Amino acid sequence: MGKQNQYIAQLEKLLTHLKNAKLTYLKAADEANASEEKRFFNQEALLRNRFFQEVLSEIQTLGMSYDDLVIGGFNFNQLLISSVDILKNSTLDKCLQSDTILLEIYSKILPFIEDTSKFDRHINVIKKAINENNPSFSMLAVENQINPSY
Repeated sequence: MGKQNQYIAQLEKLLTHLKNAKLTYLKAADEANASEEKRFFNQEALLRNRFFQEVLSEIQTLGMSYDDLVIGGFNFNQLLISSVDILKNSTLDKCLQSDTILLEIYSKILPFIEDTSKFDRHINVIKKAINENNPSFSMLAVENQINPSY
């Protein structure tokens, strides 16, 4: 598979997970009791949606259309996320898991591009959300995923 095709495949995977992360944060906002928590989770969902739009724009500059992407069709993961309350983990745990998966995908995308500034901004926002969601979460593990030289 060519380098550009691998890049597009990783971007498409990122789109799927950004969409799912947005749904996870919206579910967490629905379950939150305090208005401050609701606001935080809704803001994080909005950011994941903005990242989705930016990544979709990047894919479109590479000549792909939204209709050509798997993300345009039905996604079983969406059904699973929307019924997260039947799962064992709390919605907060699901948010942390979503963000960790996003960071892993971003780490696979960075080697394909020279100007990483847009994705670096996404990564920093996601790391901040992880810290705010769970201060005891090991940021060293996250750093090692993004920059293995640490």
